[in-house]
Amino acid sequence: MESLLLALVTTLAMASCGGMANPEAKRLYDDLLSNYNRLIRPVGNNSDRLTVKMGLRLSQLIDVNLKNQIMTTNVWVEQEWNDYKLKWNPDDYGGVDTLHVPSEHIWLPDIVLYNNADGNYEVTIMTKAILHHT
Repeated sequence: MESLLLALVTTLAMASCGGMANPEAKRLYDDLLSNYNRLIRPVGNNSDRLTVKMGLRLSQLIDVNLKNQIMTTNVWVEQEWNDYKLKWNPDDYGGVDTLHVPSEHIWLPDIVLYNNADGNYEVTIMTKAILHHT
C-alpha cells in the first residue's frame, strides 16, 4: 500500500461543510479510525522525524490600526504531513481516494500562535481534515 498524504486545513475564520453520503467512504472512515489513537504521534519508531509543512493564506484584512501598529486579519492555516497509520487501497473502497474527517479525530501537530496583539491564542473554528491516498 502507498502512504497517505494528509492535508489538514485549519481555519481561524470559516468552516467547511459536508457529510459522508457514500457508504464506501463511511466504511473506509470506520476501518481507518476504529483503532486509531489521535494522541500518539504517527511515526513507526519514536525516534523517527515527522515533517509538517505549514502554509498561511490571508483570507480577510479586517482592520489596520496605524497608531497602535495592529493589523486584524482572518487567515487560513494549512498543515500537511504523512500519517503512516492512515493508509488504504482505493480499490478496496469503491475507488475512494479522498476522505474528509473531523480534525478532532486524528493526530494534530502541537503548533500554536506564538505572538499576537490581543493575547487570544484560540483557534475559533476547526475544519475537516482531508485525507488523500497517494
